[in-house]
Amino acid sequence: MILVWRGWGIAIPVIVILIQLAVEQLADQITGSPGFRQMHPWVWLIGLSLAAAIIWFVGRKLESRPGRIVIDKETQSEYEIKAKHDLFWIPFKWWAIPLIALGLTFTFV
Repeated sequence: MILVWRGWGIAIPVIVILIQLAVEQLADQITGSPGFRQMHPWVWLIGLSLAAAIIWFVGRKLESRPGRIVIDKETQSEYEIKAKHDLFWIPFKWWAIPLIALGLTFTFV
């Protein structure tokens, strides 16, 4: 599979994988049952929801960074050029919505 990203968009799958693995391991350790995460799909919902929250706030922080002001010599108009951070052309913060939907799907379907 090919990943298409700009800026920090590549961090989205890294965040999701790391958070999901951490939540699954924590669930197994707390319950003392190595197969707990396979028997209880709500662990996916917790992990993906936590990853979605982190992605939302990191995405908002990345969007709030100031851009570079460029002045057009002919019209003297000012333009702000900002860095874009996305994965598959979806902005960083909006990946939170499909992650929550995926968690709900894994839990209830």
